[in-house]
Amino acid sequence: MLKKIYLFLIILGVFASCETLDVPPVNVLTDTDIYNEGGMKAYMGSLYGRLPMEDFNTSTAGGQQGFFFWNSISSDMVSTGETVNRNQTGIYHPTGNYWGEGYKIIRNANDLIQKLPDYVGKLSEAETWIAEARFIRAYVYFYLVKLYGGVPLLDKPQSFTDSTFYVPRKSHKECIDFILSDLDYAIQNMPATSQKGRANKYVAAALKSRVALFAGSIARYGQLYNHTFDGVMLCGIPETEANNYFQLAWDAAKLFDGTSYGLYDAKAKSDPVQNFADVWEKANDSKESIFIRQYGYPDYVHSFDVIYSPPRMTSTYGDRYNVTLDWVELFDGLPISTATGRLETVDANGNYKVYDGPQALYANAEPRLKASILLPGNTYKTIELDIRKGIIKETIDPSTLIKKFVNDDGVTTTAYASNAWFKSNVLTTTEGVYVQVPLETSTGVKLNKNGLDGPWGTSGGTTTTITGFHGRKWLDLTLSPSLTKLHSSFQSWIDIRLAEVILNRAEAALELSQHGVTSYKDVDMQTDAYEQINLIRKRAGATLLASPAELSSAPALAKGTGPKSFVVAPTRGLQLVRVERYKELAFEHKLYWDIRRWFNADAQILNYRRRMLSPFLFAKGATLNPAGNPVGKYIYDARVAERAASPISFATKYYYFGIPGGELVSNPLLKQNLQW
Repeated sequence: MLKKIYLFLIILGVFASCETLDVPPVNVLTDTDIYNEGGMKAYMGSLYGRLPMEDFNTSTAGGQQGFFFWNSISSDMVSTGETVNRNQTGIYHPTGNYWGEGYKIIRNANDLIQKLPDYVGKLSEAETWIAEARFIRAYVYFYLVKLYGGVPLLDKPQSFTDSTFYVPRKSHKECIDFILSDLDYAIQNMPATSQKGRANKYVAAALKSRVALFAGSIARYGQLYNHTFDGVMLCGIPETEANNYFQLAWDAAKLFDGTSYGLYDAKAKSDPVQNFADVWEKANDSKESIFIRQYGYPDYVHSFDVIYSPPRMTSTYGDRYNVTLDWVELFDGLPISTATGRLETVDANGNYKVYDGPQALYANAEPRLKASILLPGNTYKTIELDIRKGIIKETIDPSTLIKKFVNDDGVTTTAYASNAWFKSNVLTTTEGVYVQVPLETSTGVKLNKNGLDGPWGTSGGTTTTITGFHGRKWLDLTLSPSLTKLHSSFQSWIDIRLAEVILNRAEAALELSQHGVTSYKDVDMQTDAYEQINLIRKRAGATLLASPAELSSAPALAKGTGPKSFVVAPTRGLQLVRVERYKELAFEHKLYWDIRRWFNADAQILNYRRRMLSPFLFAKGATLNPAGNPVGKYIYDARVAERAASPISFATKYYYFGIPGGELVSNPLLKQNLQW
């Protein structure tokens, strides 16, 4: 059956090669081929396989209008403050060309929706197939609407003989309501369970919570960017509709109460770090996974591991998963300044604090953080991670008071070498990271000047982290370095998991509470938001909110003015909810769309420079452990990343992408978005 699905993928890929809005498919498949049990499974499998899911193979470098291409170096994670890498130090936006492929899938779904009612009673699961086709149509339309706002709505297949072949864009609100109607139908007409990768009523409900939350945010925060043409609001939703959509989002999320879905907690008490890692490492069997895309070697694979693992843990590539210090600082248990919200590795006089070993800084950090990044001193894929920016000469005792090298204000980009003390007393190297000539101490210990896993300096040819961190989420740590190759990874992608649904509910509840709906369906909304956030925090090993009052409507902390102030928000309560999304859903291609729907991306990413953490080892007293890594005293320097020092800004034109030029030519009724 798997081979048959791939065959159908190839066949369906030749449908509608013309770039017009929607054209009839080439006459390759007949109704006889499709409308039988085996044909329907294969045909539907091909549609699921073509969904615009932002997974391991999302890339603008090739594939089908931004999808289904292995080279995923360009990622929206570099545009939110989550990551940066030496190839992507600028800002990145998903492709704005996804149109023709979307309407091909919509046509295929419409064909099923139109014809399947004739097979009810004749074809097993016909009613379910109709509901799944509507789910697929809703999924694709939602991606189009996220990009463009209102788009042409088609609810049946077109033909060239249609008198209304050219279809204008509908309003943004009409499109959202159409999507929600499809999802309501799917919720009512699909079973409660399904095989992995196939929708059921709860998959539809989870997607509904995402869609409705998105719509509520557009209505509340997007008024400045509304675009009305000939009386049709192509971009934007009336502000009066915000609470209605937040209620729909809350309702959809609440459907999960009492179901078999739950936050993954198999090791929550015994090993909370591995427990969080297992959320994605055991995606196929997790009660938290709602909608996933399964891969299978050798027919359906990706290359995430070889692209994103530290270079020593791959056979080629590597080093594109450099997590920023800004993101790390959102987590509890680190020494964070109450005045700035930034990591505080110096004392009140500006002298570095000295730490015992490379892990001491993270000793009390949230288990969720430890599961989301690769920690120095830990062993992964048989390799002990070695992260050091340099070594302090043996003549300097660890008890020496050392003033901070470079100001950490998010602006200063001064090179380390410009600091006189650093230049005289700290050793780094411009040699290749793996061919360093080590320093030999007076006791005969040979120390590499830089850690084998970074961070490195300004040299453009060296492949190690440029932030002092490597990400872990999604990596398959069971693959040995020699087997970490191109087109060899097959772990599953989680498109929707329960944690997101819970966070959707919390955000919707707090939006309602802070905008006139303090109680909804006999539930106190602020209290409900508090309880949902604490569900996430408890599993994460984070500090719980003390009371609902913490989710207040007081003004949010401005950037750089206190703990968790990195994330921009209108109120402190919403800031805490948004921070929780940043921590829980990082690296899952969710946050880019969040800052777009909140319409704060231009404030969140405004002249923004990513920051790094540079560990330095004291050569005096250092020894080597059995893995060959140094053991000794460390200091840590926080600063703007040396190799990502240029500021980036989010242009407001990207709140709505431009309609592809070819579509404007093909369909004269289409109107372009503003700023394009």
